[in-house]
Amino acid sequence: MTNSPPPSLAQALDIHSRFAVELAFVVPGEKTGLLPINSFFMDLEDLLNQDVPEPVSKSIAVGRDWMNETFDGPGTFSEKTIKLLNGWHEWFGEALAAWEQGKSLPAHPEAWASGEAIPVSEVAPSAPEQEAKPAPAEEVSITQEKAIVLNLKDDAELLHEFHGESVELLQNIEQGLLVLEDNPSDSGTINSIFRAFHTFKGAAGFLRLLALQDLAHDLESLLDAARQSKIRITTPIINIILAGSDALKNYTFQIGLQLKGTNAGKPIVVPTSELILRVKAALRGELPPEPAKEEPAPAPQAPPVEPPAKETPAPEAKPAETALEVVTSKETKASSIAVNVTHLNPTPAPAKELAPIKDQSSGFVKLDTAKLDALIDLVGELVIAQSMVVQDPDVQNLESRTLARSLRQLSRTTSELQRNAMSLRMVPVRAAFQKMTRLVRDIGAQQKKQVQLILDGEETELDRNIVEKLGDPLVHMIRNAVDHGIESPADRTASGKPALGTVRLSASHQRGGILIRIQDDGKGLNAEKIRAKGIEKGLIAPNDELTESEVYGLIFMPGFSTADAITDLSGRGVGMDVVKRNIEGLRGKVEIQSVLGKGSTFNILLPLTLAIIDGLLVGVGNDRYIIPTISVRESFRPKPGMVTTIHERGGMVSVRGKQTPVLRLGQFLGTAGIKARTDEEGIIIVVESGDSMRGILVDELIGKQEVVIKSMGETFKDQNLLAGAAVLGDGSVGLILDVDTLVKL
Repeated sequence: MTNSPPPSLAQALDIHSRFAVELAFVVPGEKTGLLPINSFFMDLEDLLNQDVPEPVSKSIAVGRDWMNETFDGPGTFSEKTIKLLNGWHEWFGEALAAWEQGKSLPAHPEAWASGEAIPVSEVAPSAPEQEAKPAPAEEVSITQEKAIVLNLKDDAELLHEFHGESVELLQNIEQGLLVLEDNPSDSGTINSIFRAFHTFKGAAGFLRLLALQDLAHDLESLLDAARQSKIRITTPIINIILAGSDALKNYTFQIGLQLKGTNAGKPIVVPTSELILRVKAALRGELPPEPAKEEPAPAPQAPPVEPPAKETPAPEAKPAETALEVVTSKETKASSIAVNVTHLNPTPAPAKELAPIKDQSSGFVKLDTAKLDALIDLVGELVIAQSMVVQDPDVQNLESRTLARSLRQLSRTTSELQRNAMSLRMVPVRAAFQKMTRLVRDIGAQQKKQVQLILDGEETELDRNIVEKLGDPLVHMIRNAVDHGIESPADRTASGKPALGTVRLSASHQRGGILIRIQDDGKGLNAEKIRAKGIEKGLIAPNDELTESEVYGLIFMPGFSTADAITDLSGRGVGMDVVKRNIEGLRGKVEIQSVLGKGSTFNILLPLTLAIIDGLLVGVGNDRYIIPTISVRESFRPKPGMVTTIHERGGMVSVRGKQTPVLRLGQFLGTAGIKARTDEEGIIIVVESGDSMRGILVDELIGKQEVVIKSMGETFKDQNLLAGAAVLGDGSVGLILDVDTLVKL
């Protein structure tokens, strides 16, 4: 039995194979293949942290040098470079074969040892001069900022690719920096961040985006100095690099806007001169100058949190003595990140095994999401067509065992195809969750609070469209948790709590959907204070009897706040109406639990996907309706006397000791041909929305069915009783009821 090759060798073999395909299309004097081949070298450099033979490591470094000279020089492959890379690829293949067979690796070609590289004539003369003689910090003007102008006519496709890759690189950089705050000596993470900046610089230079290239070069130099132990990674250094990452995000965001047609062709200017001064001062070993003080602008009430391809730049972090702690939750197998923001002088933390930043694009194919959505829609149509064929009366009347077997096989195949197609839209919530890490860090530093953020269940998968729209509600709720939930260290200590507050953000499968939980151990919600504010604003009457959950629900009313002081970040309840509206727009709901003085928990229950709904199919007269099972509590046939009529409240039914209002759906909708002449002849479906329940009386319960949701078009856009429609197996149309609207009637 042969031993399987080590993971590093298997990955190297895969990269070597793909490298050959890309190299075959390279043409002298053209840009074709430059970015993909550079990406291959990045993947190979990630292997250097593993057990790789020294000749292989050195060959990767040699290839990297050739790529650097190409980026810094002509920006296209020359005949000489192509020849070198072909020779390199041939040697690398022989070396991997020897490694796999346990033999001695071949020696490097003499040309490598003699330092043969791209001729000097092919390299722009200014590039090495800039490398060797960086401009003194005193010569950098903070009043003149470099502008970039995009060549949208010729480079649109390349700019799209650059934009997508830059967003991924900057996300990895930010996560790596948060790791370094806890373990500044982690060489693997330092190298990963350095390579990310290097790749960013190379791609920017390739597109002649000089302002981006210069800033990325300076930040790369700072990381390079840390790699060579010329400077130590400290909090001020991390703040500088985070500020640089934010500036690059700003550039990337503006490029994305222009690619969509906004301000197309206009110069893009991002203030970076002052930041470059700080970088160069840090490189000289001097205390970086503080950024200029400005009057803080009020934060917007609903800052957008976009999906990766449209990321909004984060605000620049203010220098603060902070330290971050990365931990692994023992309550789940998924990795968790805890951000511990303190305001003490951090002491060196013991070294921990921290995974280096990985290039998540490896093994994935980039695909236009419109094509993916079209494929999934077609699969949905196929499933409907298959159901119509199987349930056709003419087909069912055929007595053919062969046909029956074929139809069963068709059903299995289409069901499996549908499951696989739907899985293509499922993505982990990791990206949305990890953005909260930086948010907690910055708010904790600004509020002078000690906060740790623990992430659980980052691998939980949701529909891509839901994940994209989940960011904004998460920002609101995490901000509120830190700003108004977590107390100051002094207050926490005085109340017997640890000075370090905890916010836990988790995701898990529950109740047929996904449960997102935001939990803090702060002061909790004051029900009496919320009730008093509700009475003051006229939202409830003084004599209204509300459950505790109904009182907490008042914070979702527009403009509701119990905060004693308004901050520029958040107010408990301010913007929460936006949260509820966004969550309900995703067919989800929010539940609140809180203990005064102990903390609060916000539970967001979401469906797995927006494309398919699991529902109960019910009949009223000749019509068919679908009730989402996520909202169904129970169903039963009422016994005589169970349904009573109460003055001014209509029909009521006792459900587990609680009087629940009954909605006779046929009468309410004016449906003809109602079959249930009395309540006892019908079926009551008990549905819930928040803490409210209602019994829906229908003629019959047909069954449970997964259906593909179809939009009802512009004609029905102004109504809220129906959430959509679906084509049923027999070809008829079923209308999907909006449970929240029915409960509130």
